Amino acid sequence: MYDVAVLGSGPGGYVAALRAAMRGAKVCCIEQGLMGGTCLNVGCIPTKAMLHGSELYWNMRQADKYGFTVNAPQINADQFMKRVSNVTAGLRKGVEFLLKNRKVDVVRGRGKLAGKDTIIVDNGGKKTEVKAKTIILATGSRPVRPGFLPWESKTLMTTDEATTNKELPSSIVILGGGVIGCEFATVYAELGIPTTIIEMLDSLVANLDEDVAKAIVDSLKKRNVKVLTSSKVTGLKENAKGALIELENGSGIEAQSVLVAVGRRGNIEDIGLEEAGVKIENGLVPVDERCKTNVENIYAIGDMAESRQYAHLASRMGIVAADNATGHTAHDKRNVIPIGVYTHPEVATVGLSEEEAKKQNQKVKVARFAYKASGMAQAYNETEGMVKLIAEEEFGSVLGAVVIGQHATDVIQEIALAMRNELTVEEIAETIHPHPTFVEAVGEAAEAWLGMPLHSV
Repeated sequence: MYDVAVLGSGPGGYVAALRAAMRGAKVCCIEQGLMGGTCLNVGCIPTKAMLHGSELYWNMRQADKYGFTVNAPQINADQFMKRVSNVTAGLRKGVEFLLKNRKVDVVRGRGKLAGKDTIIVDNGGKKTEVKAKTIILATGSRPVRPGFLPWESKTLMTTDEATTNKELPSSIVILGGGVIGCEFATVYAELGIPTTIIEMLDSLVANLDEDVAKAIVDSLKKRNVKVLTSSKVTGLKENAKGALIELENGSGIEAQSVLVAVGRRGNIEDIGLEEAGVKIENGLVPVDERCKTNVENIYAIGDMAESRQYAHLASRMGIVAADNATGHTAHDKRNVIPIGVYTHPEVATVGLSEEEAKKQNQKVKVARFAYKASGMAQAYNETEGMVKLIAEEEFGSVLGAVVIGQHATDVIQEIALAMRNELTVEEIAETIHPHPTFVEAVGEAAEAWLGMPLHSV
């Protein structure tokens, strides 16, 4: 009998297993695929390795801006993707080492609940019964595969294949203008691959701040991406060039490959939720601030329990669930979640957008500080972007923020910490920021919010 059994080893699952083991529990982690889940193997990590490589290639082609004269760089697609694979393999071994070091038993196979305290693990027909006092469900998610597309076609791929293929496409159409689609469009475009991105809504990353959407569209167009919004795909046909994507307006787009990035769906089917009495709502397992389901000893974390599908959120939920599962008290409202979009320039947000705050009838005041006024941004020749602070007008409580520019996903964390601890804009302004850095733009934006801008007008 285990104290805690974790079903899934993604960024939520393996973190939950490690935390529970560090709390002194006897723990097992059940996994049918590669340790580390989607994030490590076919998601966050390989895409960032690809993005770093494409950015390096893009900058080499513009080396004259920095005073260098170089021969035209060439892409070795096999080596490019091999490096991506090596990065994920190394980190996967690290996860395996950590679990072993913390004495977490890894049970291989597909797990399915057979009651409130039992998981049956099927490993190629060999079934093992796992008993546990508490269970943490962390089964993750998978790419959505629209039924109207001919998935037998070799021209079609999801992000799973895009991050693991040994070759790069000669041209590509990306279906979906969300975060994932925009990141892959950045990769391919920076590598000089003709790229088209198609979005059914009237804006890319429509769920994010308007300033974010504009920055991403400008960036993609600068990289020669063809952006089609308010465009509905009706079908796909193979042809001599690879594929013809058919649009509702009667036009078509040709490319060698088609990447479908229209979202992800939580893995909640056929894992025994019904047998254990676990409630399902709108394709997710609802949980409280302790990550507890409606069943007393069963917790759920990550993409199967949250519509906001971020690895860092899954990890935080894993910690909260593991602490509660081992007799400790932990809770999180999950209302301060920094979000990163790793386009170039990077984009990060946290809290409410300006539009959301106004819809909630909040009296808000907004201040901006442009990266072009930042000494560090000038030194890096990366002057695209800004810091945008959104705060409650009377008392200066921070409601949200947007950072656009180099290292945005690092810079946003200061604002997330301030929001988590209910700090005000004035307290941010009074904090000494190191110079020269990108993060001092946060302090500058705070000064501007207070009506005392030092390096902007």
